[in-house]
Amino acid sequence: MRFQVGIQITLLVVAIVIAVSVVKPKIDSIRIAQSEVAAYQTAMENIGRYNQHLQTLINQADALSDYDRTVLERYLPREIDATLVASDISNIVSRNQMLLLDIIPEKVIPVTTFLSSNSDEGSVSNEPSTVTPSGEELSENKNGVFMAQRFQVEVVGSYEQIKEMLRDLERNAYPLKLVEFEFNLEETNVNLIQYSLLVETYALPAN
Repeated sequence: MRFQVGIQITLLVVAIVIAVSVVKPKIDSIRIAQSEVAAYQTAMENIGRYNQHLQTLINQADALSDYDRTVLERYLPREIDATLVASDISNIVSRNQMLLLDIIPEKVIPVTTFLSSNSDEGSVSNEPSTVTPSGEELSENKNGVFMAQRFQVEVVGSYEQIKEMLRDLERNAYPLKLVEFEFNLEETNVNLIQYSLLVETYALPAN
């Protein structure tokens, strides 16, 4: 009787050892495989949705007329022409009969826009965050990253003239965003004011 009990105990111990060393790892591997399959299925569904959205965007781009393409290229060019931008700013200053003291272009920097998590299609947020990595070379631009360049502008004119100039900046064919604005009164003529403007424009390089 004791011999049979001993055998049963031995068999029980062997069963426990087998369960711990063989069965449990197999169950864990099955769970991992199931998780990987679920992740793969989700990824495939996302790929199909993204491809559909991409095809919609391609169809919209193909439907643009030559004129619309020209306007779009003008509004958001593939690269920033600092000479052209400085010339356009100079023309705006002259058109408002102001005195241009200086236009200083700064370095071109990458600007990252983050996608909104509220949209399944991944639309760009209305208030994008910007990241300007320090020490990052321009040749390392990532796909979809905008390029930005700022221009320090120094002008002299009246209050009414600067108002009209700011309106012209807003109505420009491409974005000229006013980032900073300062002014100093001229001691010799209270009607003339020296203004310091920091203007920013953008480009979207081809992927």
